[in-house]
Amino acid sequence: MHAHKQIEIAVSREEAFALASDLERWPEFLPHYRSNEFLTRAPGGDGGIVKMACVRSGIPLSWVSVYRADAARLQMRFQHLKPLTRGMEVRWEFTPSPHGVRVEIIHDFELDWPLVGPWIADAVVGRFLIDHVAGLTLEGLKARLEGGS
Repeated sequence: MHAHKQIEIAVSREEAFALASDLERWPEFLPHYRSNEFLTRAPGGDGGIVKMACVRSGIPLSWVSVYRADAARLQMRFQHLKPLTRGMEVRWEFTPSPHGVRVEIIHDFELDWPLVGPWIADAVVGRFLIDHVAGLTLEGLKARLEGGS
């Protein structure tokens, strides 16, 4: 499964990366996020193991990921450790655009669900969960960065 969401934001790459990479602040400006809690932190403060929790249309979701923030490359990476999305790779990229920055969230996941066809898993995990949550996340990031506060 491959899912891709992007948005244009009228700020610098550095501003967008600074806010996006501060995971613990997400619930302050992303109403669908309940919490992001570091279980362990990497030396240097550029990542760690994080438990993330959000809501999709009233459905509570949570997962644990290895998180790495690369400030030199302005990139964020997540590798899901559990539960159902174990092995999912998520990459955030911040690319200059004519009006600021293009922020992209790319999800790659090799679905290993033998009793469920890949198209069903793609529809549920990809379109119903990832596409919706990533879209809300990008829209919330844009609103916070462009709207101030």
